Amino acid sequence: MKIQNNKIYTNTNSPLESIRPLTEVGGTNSVPLQGIGVIIIADDLTGAAEIAGVCLRYGLKVSFGIDAVPQDEADVKIIATDSRSATENEAYIIHKKIAEQIYQYPNSFVFKKCDSALRGFILTELSAILDVSDLTKIILQPANPLTGRCIKAGEYFIGNEKIENTGFSSDPDFPTTESSVRKILLQRSTYHKSTNKIYFGIINEITDNGVFIPDCSSVNDLLKSCELADNETLMCGSAAFFEQILIYKGYKAILTGENQLKIPAGFLLISGSTHPESHNFIEKMKSENIPVSAFPENLKQEKAEEKNIDEWVNELSEVWNKYKKLILTVSETNIFFADSSTILGKRMAQIVQKLLKNCKISEILSTGGAISYTLLKTMEWGMLTPVQELAPGVQFTGAFMNKVL
Repeated sequence: MKIQNNKIYTNTNSPLESIRPLTEVGGTNSVPLQGIGVIIIADDLTGAAEIAGVCLRYGLKVSFGIDAVPQDEADVKIIATDSRSATENEAYIIHKKIAEQIYQYPNSFVFKKCDSALRGFILTELSAILDVSDLTKIILQPANPLTGRCIKAGEYFIGNEKIENTGFSSDPDFPTTESSVRKILLQRSTYHKSTNKIYFGIINEITDNGVFIPDCSSVNDLLKSCELADNETLMCGSAAFFEQILIYKGYKAILTGENQLKIPAGFLLISGSTHPESHNFIEKMKSENIPVSAFPENLKQEKAEEKNIDEWVNELSEVWNKYKKLILTVSETNIFFADSSTILGKRMAQIVQKLLKNCKISEILSTGGAISYTLLKTMEWGMLTPVQELAPGVQFTGAFMNKVL
């Protein structure tokens, strides 16, 4: 993101002339994509940005809203929420309100983006959408075989390991202690429509109402999941699944590595993810002599004094002015106290806000959906413009600093 004159400017082209409308392509069971268009509802900002990157790769114009349907005209409208950081009841209310906005218009195609590792209140959020719409079936496909995330006989694997034996078992918000996709989902969602049975395994045809989670070990399996849908089906899953929906409807990727944007020489990176892979990334950055600063102990507590925040911001300002590169992270180990993710995320956003006042920082990178969402809210960056996908799962977006409505 490039900040200049109270706006973050970006450049992009949307070569839509060579692409047929989504309403005109697809198989015999394809859901018509019309009404107010294609709507994506994501439970965190990272997932929303990931979908935006897929759309850009396929030449689709994207608009991006926070907690509401964006007003800009676009082929795909993406709604980023932070419901994964909310309570289950709040997650239900957030998705029901959004669904009520969307389903005022007939024939809109809705895709529910969920975490590929099934974190969050997925069944609760899906139930909220079904309570508003006339849909009776759900195809849930969280897998991404290209990254080793597969479902076999109803169990979730990452590579050759069951998910319960990976770093996701120590996730601070949604620790995964089971590998059965059914058990994982039911553990995290106490509100679930009893009429919606959960089916898993090899699914070749859907003849009943309910939630269907097909086994998936290959990209071809993702495509087979697309073929199961009809006009009474809500489709939910990973960005990899959404990409296969586009392919199923006749789209071809038009952007390649040659179009990738170069990372700037100077940047502030806010690392908000607690996954072990993020810790590995931090260690790699340290080895390349990029300064990494974690919260001091007095800022890792439930309450922090303003003077301690200001003191650390002054230290960070000195580091930035010397190196013009800086990575900020809350902690390299998990922190446990009530609502720690929300409290520490808001504190990080406050620190970044103060740091931007002290230093001339033109590029901000962020990892971790919850902390990125909190930063946008705090900075009153109310509208995002997806610009380019640097790599699968890594997006470059511009944000306008207007107030969030």
